[in-house]
Amino acid sequence: MLARDYMTRSVVTVHPDDFLIDVRKTMQEQGIRHIPVVDQGMLVGIVSLNTIRDAAPSKATDLSIHEVHYLLSKMKIRDVMKKKVVTCAPEDHVEDVAKVMETRGIGAVPVVDKGKVVGILTNRDMFRILMKILGMDSPGKRITLEMERGRGELLVDIVRAVKERGKFIKSMLSMESPHAGRQTVILHLDQSEMSGVVDALKGLGFDVQSVDEVE
Repeated sequence: MLARDYMTRSVVTVHPDDFLIDVRKTMQEQGIRHIPVVDQGMLVGIVSLNTIRDAAPSKATDLSIHEVHYLLSKMKIRDVMKKKVVTCAPEDHVEDVAKVMETRGIGAVPVVDKGKVVGILTNRDMFRILMKILGMDSPGKRITLEMERGRGELLVDIVRAVKERGKFIKSMLSMESPHAGRQTVILHLDQSEMSGVVDALKGLGFDVQSVDEVE
């Protein structure tokens, strides 16, 4: 999965000389939390809604509300933007970007090609991708089963059992089970009847733990 295939392409950008109060209004109106800062077409920084909020004086300040608004009205994005921006390229793998976001504690990564912003990957995009990987992006059936750990060849038997009964696999996830020596496999299939598939999997010796609807 490459960044170019899953990034948000319609990216709102701002200029370093834009006023902070105007950018905050734009972010609130459009429901976005991160905006790349661009100067002459090139990425020079990034600003988040939290950063803008933190720029406001403390509620404990002696300044009047009018003085606070005046100070905010004079502040520019260059005064608060983060200049060292973590970016990725369109050809980078989404899972690598997700790892960077998690380890660095950041909520958005601009996708940059030759210095120009061509997209952005945010936490919201990552959740959308996760839902797709898990088969939760559309209705269907979910089968959860367990098998012996280290027996990857058994995955072929699972796929064959499903295909032979004319069912479509939307996604299949395999991960270490919380039970020692076991592997959990989660299948997301279409909405048709599952009884034949379940019986076949049980007949092959798989421990089918649950079958349920995905809405």
